[in-house]
Amino acid sequence: MMKMRLLAVVLFILGAAGVVLAAEVINVDIKGYGDNTPYVGNGAYDVGANAAWTAYSGGWGVPVGSPRSEALVMSSDPEWYSSTYAAQLWIGDDGLNHGYQYGSGLMDDGFVSDDPCTTEPKLDIFGEGAYQGIYDIYVYGNDAGSFRLYYYGVTTTKTVTGGVAAGQFVLGGNYVVFSNVDLNDTSSGNIYLNYTKKLNALQFVKKKSPFVIEPNSLGLIRIPAGDWDVAGDRNTRDPETTSFGPDTWFDDGNGIGRVVGYLDALEFMDYDITVKDGNTGQYQISLGVMGGPLTGTNYAYISAASMNIYLDNRLIGEVNLITPVPAGEIGETTKVTANLFAGSHTVRWYLYGGNNGFNLAFVKFNKLGGTVISNCADVVNYGFTLTKDLNGNCVVDLDDVALMVDNWLICNDPNGCF
Repeated sequence: MMKMRLLAVVLFILGAAGVVLAAEVINVDIKGYGDNTPYVGNGAYDVGANAAWTAYSGGWGVPVGSPRSEALVMSSDPEWYSSTYAAQLWIGDDGLNHGYQYGSGLMDDGFVSDDPCTTEPKLDIFGEGAYQGIYDIYVYGNDAGSFRLYYYGVTTTKTVTGGVAAGQFVLGGNYVVFSNVDLNDTSSGNIYLNYTKKLNALQFVKKKSPFVIEPNSLGLIRIPAGDWDVAGDRNTRDPETTSFGPDTWFDDGNGIGRVVGYLDALEFMDYDITVKDGNTGQYQISLGVMGGPLTGTNYAYISAASMNIYLDNRLIGEVNLITPVPAGEIGETTKVTANLFAGSHTVRWYLYGGNNGFNLAFVKFNKLGGTVISNCADVVNYGFTLTKDLNGNCVVDLDDVALMVDNWLICNDPNGCF
């Protein structure tokens, strides 16, 4: 498996509206053959000066993804692994009709079209797993030439003029954008990129597809557990020697949709949701668990206090399932209660202990009624603190003034404060 390094994701904090994932960005630095050192820095779609990129120097069916779907670092290895079970995008290069240019930056190395070559180099792009979806594809080329995106028989051509100063990105100068490309093809050959001169880098900017929280007449909404919009895991499941993501498979026997199977400690998944104004309120959140084989039994369960539920990176409680669930049947966990305000949020389940071998069937939301803010802790947790309430006790008083005075004129500017 090709090792992957940390990529970039953009997070914006919007107060009580929650954490909005504006875009999931997959960065790919096209390298000279055998060069596994990725570029670190900005691209045309700016995700920050320290953004790292996947180093890609050729190969067929190489998975790439964002850090929220990567297995995190193993203690025995400083590299980052791509999850093959939860692989998002795959790129495939047959090594034909191009050579390699070597350099240390983003725009001074990559694949170069052979000259004189009558057949343009080809790079296949296809989607897998949860990261199938709609993308804007940023394609970088530092030399004057053209890029052709072949999409199910339709070809779109865009050109770059070259001549752009180092460190700058100019649309039509050294990069182009193919917008709204639906990467849902699980087989290669239907979506690919041709180029006439040079291919330096790629950025895949995913258009988010959050789940809309619209309860039915009973106040319920259920999300199939495997239909996550973004996801991540920290699985080092034995006897596998590398880190893999959660397995997902489609179950049509129970009408529940895609299931996440063979859970193990430290795996987690994130679900982007949107709450409309009319659906603001207090909700119970629970999980559906499908029984599966464990050692010595055909029952599965979440042991007590082993599954945490987070809302916008804030722990809201634990759920568990004490009563064993027979194989193939579904049971529901205990519930946690949280307010969902209008706007975008991220809900996460996180398995920090307990048993493996069971399957998650769904994430369930049950609306209880209007929002409930019953104490100061709720005010703080949901982001409604007063601007000058420095100590978070829901009153602006002399204690807050004292905190300000204690830090008056303190300077931590390395160049000094003036």
